Amino acid sequence: MRKIVGIDLAGKEKNPSGYCLLEINELEERVSKILLLYTDEQIIEEIEKEKPILICIDAPLSFPSKGYFRASDLALISLGFRPLSPMLPGMKVLVERAIKLKDILEGNGYKVVEVFPRATERILNLKKERRVNKDKYDAFLCAITGKYYLQNRFEILENEIVIPSTDNEK
Repeated sequence: MRKIVGIDLAGKEKNPSGYCLLEINELEERVSKILLLYTDEQIIEEIEKEKPILICIDAPLSFPSKGYFRASDLALISLGFRPLSPMLPGMKVLVERAIKLKDILEGNGYKVVEVFPRATERILNLKKERRVNKDKYDAFLCAITGKYYLQNRFEILENEIVIPSTDNEK
């Protein structure tokens, strides 16, 4: 089984981050864990236990080189989405945490990509039904995006944000 982790990262460790472990092979796919974690240490510990081949994070993994939005954010806007600017005060905290976590995970040999769950939800035509927990649901959407990535059914917006493609091949 290939393992994919989806993380809906919170800006601060006092708030919950959604964590989803999706396992896939040619015959089946299953969510084997869906948790709320708080600290970077907890997230890293779970990842080290599972050794996924891909980690998909719902948080900007970079700051804009100039202005308030990155080119990838503007690409999302052109598709009708409403990403928050990484330069907003609350978002700066999230981006700093996300970059730190990405650097640690990549340093440990993991592949990390940025995803945008609202795009996954819309592209895959998932119903916006009432959810028990938004953080867990978004982590699930992150992991699903990772499945499309591994199947080579994805697009990368401005070399930063991975979104699913409904085309059979990239």
